[in-house]
Amino acid sequence: MTKHTYELAASVCGFLGGAILSLDALFAVRRARSERGKESVREAVQKAQGVYVDDHDRVLTSAYALQLLFARRVAAAGRIGFGLITLGFLMDLILKW
Repeated sequence: MTKHTYELAASVCGFLGGAILSLDALFAVRRARSERGKESVREAVQKAQGVYVDDHDRVLTSAYALQLLFARRVAAAGRIGFGLITLGFLMDLILKW
């Protein structure tokens, strides 16, 4: 591949990473609503004498465990965006060396 191709790939990675992080920031209201919904779900599970399980069918025994579950779901997009931006800048620096 030519140097131009790598520079283009670096720019695309930087743009995609920025777009993902921007969308993540724009959906902050949705996360707040999700937090409110989480509390409703927790209360409903307690009233029904049931249990709440995560994505791997592990029983969540506390409100903190439920909060961590929701935080992990939200953090995935941030990690992907950060990784793409970092990769884009790293490729850009290497190519300008």
